[in-house]
Amino acid sequence: MKKVGIVGLGNMGEAIARALIAAGADRKDIIAYDIKPERMKAVVEGLKIASAKDPADVAARGDYIILAVKPQDAKAAIAGVAAGLDESRVLISIMAGTTTSSIASMLDKPAKIVRVMPNIAVAVCEGALGMTANYMLSHDELDGVARLLAPLGRVVEVPEEQMDAVTALGASGPAFFLAFLEAMVDGGVRMGLPRDKAHLLALQAVKGTVALLEKERTHPALMRERVTSPGGTTAAGLLVLDEKGFRGTVVRALEAAQARAKELSR
Repeated sequence: MKKVGIVGLGNMGEAIARALIAAGADRKDIIAYDIKPERMKAVVEGLKIASAKDPADVAARGDYIILAVKPQDAKAAIAGVAAGLDESRVLISIMAGTTTSSIASMLDKPAKIVRVMPNIAVAVCEGALGMTANYMLSHDELDGVARLLAPLGRVVEVPEEQMDAVTALGASGPAFFLAFLEAMVDGGVRMGLPRDKAHLLALQAVKGTVALLEKERTHPALMRERVTSPGGTTAAGLLVLDEKGFRGTVVRALEAAQARAKELSR
């Protein structure tokens, strides 16, 4: 495996390092840096990975350099890695709302740039990741990035203009699902179930449904029809969701998240 540099050891940066190690990466091939010395010391010593003295050192030693910093820290982080960056290395950004062209404009040299939008589930290697790249990467190089990221979850390549939709669906999506799950648990409690048992049943219902969908590779609508008996309990509940505009509300929530992502990009 090639060497991977990580600039930024927040929750996402640490999760990426952990996933790479779990996938079999040699710990000494992961080089990390964080602006907070105490945070870097804790993660580097905890994971037994290599440390760097600054972002330029990360870029000089890594084949892939992952920018896992907040968007407001983009300029400083990019300026830091620029000194150690050359055209043989691939710069991978997971910064929200920061396009490949924006990153390129902050560099003083041409660079291979990949933008990735992960979500919180990379922490358990089940993330949904959208990926796009600038013109400097070949097809094989982009495949190499996809293979690098594969331990984090499922990687979907999209054009740059679709990354805001990826942000809404993949990155914000877990929060919308969690709100729905919370409502299911509250509903169970309202019907008389103890909260711990309502939580267990709701979570398992969703977990089992997703597992079945993946196993059978079927469309959600087809499976929904299978569990909706004529005149039954499921049909009664679905009628209420339809009357309250459930589908439209979900779509509008995604569109609102996409619109906000576009604002951040600007």
